[in-house]
Amino acid sequence: MKTKTILITGGESGVGAATARALAAQGHKVLFTCREPEDGLQLCNDISSAFPRASIKSLSLDLASFSSIRLFADKLQRDYDQIDVLINNASIAPLTKQKTRDGFEAQFGGNYLGHFLLTQLLLDILNEAGKARIVHTSSMMHWLGNIDFGSFRGEKFYDPIRAYAQSKLANLLFSNELSRRLKRTKITSNAFHPAGTPQEIYFNLPRAAYLTVKPFLAAPEEGARTAVLLATAPHLSESTGKYFSKGEPALASPRARNEDLALKLYEVSAGLCQVEAL
Repeated sequence: MKTKTILITGGESGVGAATARALAAQGHKVLFTCREPEDGLQLCNDISSAFPRASIKSLSLDLASFSSIRLFADKLQRDYDQIDVLINNASIAPLTKQKTRDGFEAQFGGNYLGHFLLTQLLLDILNEAGKARIVHTSSMMHWLGNIDFGSFRGEKFYDPIRAYAQSKLANLLFSNELSRRLKRTKITSNAFHPAGTPQEIYFNLPRAAYLTVKPFLAAPEEGARTAVLLATAPHLSESTGKYFSKGEPALASPRARNEDLALKLYEVSAGLCQVEAL
């Protein structure tokens, strides 16, 4: 198996940490991001102790800050010739309204828009890998999501569940739109439901809705299996524009499959991030 250089956002805990551990155990060169350097130190030490030959490194990145993302992307491209896999995993789910440093509602800004900008800035270094993969952590909660273009800066009443669902739908729409725009390259783009997303969001669902999603919840290690599969499995090297759950293709919501909505969101996001659309 070819050793890959893999970048995971939000790798210090949850699904991200489980994914980092599994990929490092396979011998891949794993880079993971966290807001503060000390947050990732313990995971690096744990993985290095368990797998002495593991290549694991923690990098500082604040996805709620465009300036942090731009500085990070510039440094990454100076330090590395190529990135084989980008796993857009970092996610927050605050129960009260918060905003990013650039004035966006925190879940839309951090879970989605920060990843949009990071991905756009890293496309060149991904392209250098020859065959690269982008993996987006979405959620089955995207079924509850709707893209409200008037809510991006937190102008409206804040419902944490609605905001979380919107951000996860946005991730899936972005993945699908990227797959279409990257067809002339050797970069694929897929999304998945990890089953290990923040539990407090699910606990705040109405009881009937919680009982519906409860069978699909699992430990972070379960979600990591799908992330690892999408990042490394040879039989998925050509797969793109798909949504997975439990290691298998899954049905996405009608909104997630709406190409006009994906196109509009992409173009609006490019404007918000001040990057050139593909």
